[in-house]
Amino acid sequence: MKWKYIKYLIPNLLSFVRMLAVLPIWWAMSQDDFSTAFWMYVAALVTDWLDGWSARRLEAISDIGKLLDPLADKVLHVFVLYQFQLLYPELHVPFELIIIFAVALAALPGIVFLFHVPRRLGSNWFGKVKLCTEGAAIILLFLRQPALAAWLLWLAILLAIGSIVGHLALKEDKDYRWWIRWLLRIKERKNQ
Repeated sequence: MKWKYIKYLIPNLLSFVRMLAVLPIWWAMSQDDFSTAFWMYVAALVTDWLDGWSARRLEAISDIGKLLDPLADKVLHVFVLYQFQLLYPELHVPFELIIIFAVALAALPGIVFLFHVPRRLGSNWFGKVKLCTEGAAIILLFLRQPALAAWLLWLAILLAIGSIVGHLALKEDKDYRWWIRWLLRIKERKNQ
């Protein structure tokens, strides 16, 4: 096999490993070994960074990777949140909504393909911030802070809605980061 094809395996294998990480995390949590589960979760988060970094570094960005990476994120987060929902039943409402939006976000590439919606595959700003917000909520749950985690989960739900709208409704060629341009204009005025 040529390097040209092998280099695509590295980031995609990292995404696949992240999906498989749910098994040892589940085992550790079922044994009430939350410290081990926490460090396994952190290691899984590192694979999320590594797969993106390796894809860019090796110039191995692929459509399959653009599908596999967010799917691995959703599998990891939904699974860990499910485990915590069993521990903290008061989280059932945000958890159920996160499941619905995770399924919707996971289905977006198929919807885009089936209905020939002119969109590129990949993440948007809302999706990236949503993922970080969910990750922070999960870390708070590992630290036994369910009330704070619940607030972050509700924020993640709002960001998921923004991500779905961003994927389906917004024009691809338009820059919606008006707030960045606004801050830059303020900075320019202060410098004058």
